[in-house]
Amino acid sequence: MDSNHDSSSSNGLETSMSTTNRDNKIYHRHSVHQIQRLEAYFKECPHPDDTQRHKLGEELKLKPKQIKFWFQNKRTQAKAQSEKVFNASLRAENIRIRRENEVIQEALKTVTCPPCGGPRPGKEERKLYLQKMRAHNAYLKRQLEQISDFVNNNGGHSIPSVNSLASTSSNPHFSYGTSSNRPLEPPSLEREQYTHEHINNAQPTQHFQPLSQMEKMMMSQTMVNAVTEIIRLIHIEEPMWIKSSIDDRLVIDQENYEKSFTNISHLKSPSARIESSKDVVVVPMDARNLVDMFFDTEKWARIFSTIVNEAKTIHVLESMDTQRQNFSQLMYEQLHILSPLVPPREFIILRCCQQIEDDLWVIADVSCHHVNIDFESPTCSKRPSGCLIQALPNGLSKVTWMEHVEVNEKVRTHRIYRDLLCGGFGYGARRWTVTLERMCERLHLSSISVFPTTDFAGVVETIEGRRSVMNLGERMLKNFAWILKMSGNYDFSQLSETNSSGVRVSVRVNSEAGQPTGLIVCAASSICLPLSPLEVYNFLTNLEIRHQWDVLCHGYPAAEVAGFATGTDDKNRVNILQTASTAEDADMMIIQDSFRDALGGMVVYAPVDLNTASAAVSGQVNPSGIPILPSGFIISRDGHHFTSPELEDGSDYSKSLLTVAFQILVSGPTLSGDLQIEESTTTVNTLITSTLQRIKVMLNCNEGK
Repeated sequence: MDSNHDSSSSNGLETSMSTTNRDNKIYHRHSVHQIQRLEAYFKECPHPDDTQRHKLGEELKLKPKQIKFWFQNKRTQAKAQSEKVFNASLRAENIRIRRENEVIQEALKTVTCPPCGGPRPGKEERKLYLQKMRAHNAYLKRQLEQISDFVNNNGGHSIPSVNSLASTSSNPHFSYGTSSNRPLEPPSLEREQYTHEHINNAQPTQHFQPLSQMEKMMMSQTMVNAVTEIIRLIHIEEPMWIKSSIDDRLVIDQENYEKSFTNISHLKSPSARIESSKDVVVVPMDARNLVDMFFDTEKWARIFSTIVNEAKTIHVLESMDTQRQNFSQLMYEQLHILSPLVPPREFIILRCCQQIEDDLWVIADVSCHHVNIDFESPTCSKRPSGCLIQALPNGLSKVTWMEHVEVNEKVRTHRIYRDLLCGGFGYGARRWTVTLERMCERLHLSSISVFPTTDFAGVVETIEGRRSVMNLGERMLKNFAWILKMSGNYDFSQLSETNSSGVRVSVRVNSEAGQPTGLIVCAASSICLPLSPLEVYNFLTNLEIRHQWDVLCHGYPAAEVAGFATGTDDKNRVNILQTASTAEDADMMIIQDSFRDALGGMVVYAPVDLNTASAAVSGQVNPSGIPILPSGFIISRDGHHFTSPELEDGSDYSKSLLTVAFQILVSGPTLSGDLQIEESTTTVNTLITSTLQRIKVMLNCNEGK
């Protein structure tokens, strides 16, 4: 009895202590200020990394683990809420469709035959009638093909294709592909001899179905709404535009936006991320010329060649008049920046221009999904975005740019570029204005008729030669930016362990003018360096130490034999370099084009023989036909902003993201087997990793990841 009593007492004591411990447990509740700060940060960056969580914890006096758990719980809560709203809308849509179906089924019961007024045809009769209609449609298609062949064979014009301003065809689909199972990209916009290469050069002609009257009406209303929204958003400041909680840039306050504008999301995913930004720049170009460049897809792709990989006009809805007052078109564009680790973005957009005043234009872009186009489910949708272009004295233009995009990335961006893209500096307004300013300066300098004092003419004796070299450098930059998509990727697992981002390899067979003919292997890799972009750029453009990392120099110093400024910053130049190399390489030169801006920079170069260099500097040969294979570097800030009065521009970014890409011509015009491809990729992989290793050692960044 005593033992039972003791046992019972012991159990009661333990239960009492357990209850007391639970009662005494402290539950920490965040303050109102902490919750507001966390909520604001979550809107812009729902997935903060360790560094961001640590910094936010220091600011709010919370442990990183508390920050981590709060964001996890918030994401779960937001997902549940979004799915609840999304499911409710689907149920409502399902009910509406069911009711419409019931009405249609009821109406079909009383359908009569229009010619005779009798009862509707039976199932077999309708089936037979449908077969006859299909046979007649096939007959008309054959007739169309015969007429088209006849016109082509007799020197006439074929049926308008994708490059036509107004396209008509029996094929309503917009698709990129061939019978090959190798991936292909949309064909290039270049009208010059050089076009971008693909692994399979047989690209079928693409046609688009004419727009119906209903589609035109819907597009017209969409453009009117987009123009109105952009004008309001650009002119409204607070409370519509607020400072980002991450980097102090201006972003749209989504709560105020949703109250002011009725905008239905084009993306079906409830977890779509919103990017918004605004920036202003003054450029040395006449406003009317600028408006014209925005509506010529070839000029658009040229001026934004480091952002726009492809651009196609699908339909012209309203032609530009002589006074450039109104213009609208449906177009396709693919955007890509910085690295193969950054996924490209594709849009089908309506672009509209409206002249508001004598010296003021508005350009509006908005995603369009009203038309019957075979386009893969979009991962991005452009809400009304665009710019105001105001004419200023002396041929200048003031451009106010605004970007507003929904993003649902199917493939998550690599961690080293995630902060940059989530912060809005990836595809944000700042990138567009910085690029526009740089290219307008370049176009202005390339059009002058005398050598400016900032130039070193050297071996280039004529203005035509100077212009030829500058055009060649511009084409190098465009091609280098294009190859970073790494289309036609081959997966070589043994190459993926060389550094944190791995080495990505692409193989293609080129037969087009403008690049060497044959098998070309391209490899690219991206790393993070604990240095500012300005420091990295100055290192890569320093000719005194170039021979220590560039294999093209063969260990011999490089010297500039000609150089031309491409912008107001004298560091932005196109150069012709020569090395004091061995006898067998004495006939080689290097053409290099480099620039730096507020977001980073590029250094792109290519070896050329003396005959090619002579053709370029003479100015007597079209630079678009000169075969050249560029390699180089893209430098970018890492997305974290720090100010410092010690640097020239007053800004310092503690880290840089560096992408290096090399292209190598391997052999003849056809793929000769997996062994040759593997050997070539191993060679280019060794080259890229050894170059990066030398650069990190020279920069004292051997531990950079």
